[in-house]
Amino acid sequence: MMNAMQMPMTNAMMPMMGMPMMMGVMQCDMQQDGMRCTVMPAADMDMAMFRNSADMMTMMMNCGMPMMMHCGNLMMLGMSEAAMPMMANLNAMPMMGMNLPPMKCMLDCTLQGDKLVCMMTPMQGMDLNLFKNGCMLMMKMMDCGMPMMMSCNGMPMMCCTC
Repeated sequence: MMNAMQMPMTNAMMPMMGMPMMMGVMQCDMQQDGMRCTVMPAADMDMAMFRNSADMMTMMMNCGMPMMMHCGNLMMLGMSEAAMPMMANLNAMPMMGMNLPPMKCMLDCTLQGDKLVCMMTPMQGMDLNLFKNGCMLMMKMMDCGMPMMMSCNGMPMMCCTC
């Protein structure tokens, strides 16, 4: 069985704007009030490029853009605290197929050295246990070799635990 890092990269995975796909290795651990994920560049990823991209992702989130995280059929929508009031408008999003409804969370990303550290906490009105269960499912999916796709404003990043 091949892990996500060994999959052949096709042009189909490139976003329309031709941005190269960022590859990251992600480690997640559960905290008291949420989940903390640390993303490090994949082995062959240029450090300066990873840092720039991670910086840009953080800046985009600071501008109120949501970050979409997909793993299998689980989708999580993360936003900075300042953008939370805008989140209410996203409730009108149609459910896609048989997928689970998107989990919404507050996402706080900071670049610490060579790592992007993201802290996810449930948004107001969301049950903490439900959120934690979703996070644990996402971690389990990644342990089983499923890549996690993160994208913010069309800028993609593929992460796996490998």
